[in-house]
Amino acid sequence: MELKIGQKVNLTIGSQATVVKELGRGGQGIVYLVNVNGMQMALKWYINKPDDKFYKNLERNVSAGAPSDAFIWPEYLTKKEFGSYGYIMKLRPQDYFEFGNFLLAKKTFKSFNAMLAAAMKICNGFKMLHRHGYSYQDLNDGNFFINPETGDVLICDNDNVMPQGEKSGIMGKARYMAPEVVVGGVPDKYSDRFSLSVILFMLFFANHPFEGAKVVACPCMTEAFEKKFYGSEAVFIYDPTDKSNLPVRGVHKNVIRRWPVFPKKLKDVFIHEFSRECLENKNTRMIEDGWERLISQVRDELVLCPFCKDETFVEPEQSTCTCMNCGKTLDVSNRLKIANRQIILTLNTEIFLDRDNTADAKVVASHKGDGTIWIQNISTNQWSVETPNGKLKAVDPNGALPVKVGLKITFGNFGGENFRGEIITIV
Repeated sequence: MELKIGQKVNLTIGSQATVVKELGRGGQGIVYLVNVNGMQMALKWYINKPDDKFYKNLERNVSAGAPSDAFIWPEYLTKKEFGSYGYIMKLRPQDYFEFGNFLLAKKTFKSFNAMLAAAMKICNGFKMLHRHGYSYQDLNDGNFFINPETGDVLICDNDNVMPQGEKSGIMGKARYMAPEVVVGGVPDKYSDRFSLSVILFMLFFANHPFEGAKVVACPCMTEAFEKKFYGSEAVFIYDPTDKSNLPVRGVHKNVIRRWPVFPKKLKDVFIHEFSRECLENKNTRMIEDGWERLISQVRDELVLCPFCKDETFVEPEQSTCTCMNCGKTLDVSNRLKIANRQIILTLNTEIFLDRDNTADAKVVASHKGDGTIWIQNISTNQWSVETPNGKLKAVDPNGALPVKVGLKITFGNFGGENFRGEIITIV
C-alpha cells in the first residue's frame, strides 16, 4: 500500500512520522519526505511487505546504530500497519549526488584527489561494516551518494545489511554480485569484497570490469547470459591472458581513455582482483585495509603540474616525469619517505599522513621568493625536525620547514598511528 500526503505513520519509539511528499521509488519501495518531531527525514516504505525476519533484522540494526559516519543508517522503525512497514533515515544532503550520475557523466569529480577521497571513504565504510560483524549483500551503484567537490561519500539503502553468514532474501544486481552469488551462493563479507572491487573499478574508470566485446555482442541480456558474463565465464576487460573481452572503441570510451592514466600499481591490483584465481577463490580477494593502503600510495603519487596547474600521476621510480596534460617535464626527485611510502614533493602538493581524507601538510613556495619549496604544517600537531647534524627544531601548526635532503620529521600521532619521515632525493 502506498502512503498519502499528510498521512501519519506510527514509529516503534512512540512518536509519529507525517508524510510530506514522495521523493522517489524503486523495486522495493517508495521513499517519502516525512516530518518527525519537527525534523525533516526520509521514510522508506516497502511496497511488498518483507517477512518477519527482515523486520527483526531492521530492529536489531536500528538498536545497534551505524558502523561509521559513512552510512545513512536506519534510525527509527515504523510499526506494522497499513499493510506494510518502513524505516526512517536522514535525508541526503543537497550537495551529494547518486553514483549513477558520475557513471553517466552528469556529474564529475572536481579532481583526482576528490575521486581518491571517495574511494578511501567507501573502503573505510565497508571495513567498519565488516568489523561490526555485518555483510552488505546488495552492493551496487545505487548505494552511494557522493560529493563531487570533496569526494565525501554516504552509503545508503542499508536495510539489507545482515549479520555475517545470514541471507537477507533481497536479490542484488548480477553486475555487482560475486560469481559464487550469481550462481546461487550465500552473500558474505567475501562477496562484499568482490562487489567493492567492481564499485572501485567503476568509480575510477566509469565502466564495468566485465563489460567488453562479449557483452556488446550479446543480442539480449537474459538471466542465462547474466550468469555467464558475470559468473561462470566472466572475463576482465583487460585480462592479460585472455583478449576476448577487450573494451570496444566508440562504446567503452571512458575506460579506454582512463586506463592509461592511473598508476601501474592500481591497475595491477584490478587485474588480480578480476583474475580467474579471485573469481574462483574468494579468500584471495583484497581486504578493505589493503585497498586503503593502496589508495594512500596512489594519492602519494599524485602531484600538481607547476606549469599547467593540473594533476598528474608519477610512477615512484621516476626522478622526472611528463605531465599527462601539458606534456612538460617535471622534476619529481624530492620525496618524503615514510616507512615504505614515498610522497612526492612538488609545489602545492597536499600530504595525507593517515587515511582520513584531511590533508596534514602542503608543499608551498618559500616566503623568501627564492624559488625553494617548503612543507607547511596544516595539522593541529607540533612537529619535531632533526637536522643532519642532530639539531632539533619545532614546527608549530601553520609553520613550515624547507625541503632539504636529510631532514627527519616526527609528525606525531594521526589516526592512532605515529608518523616519522625523512626528506630524500632520487636520481
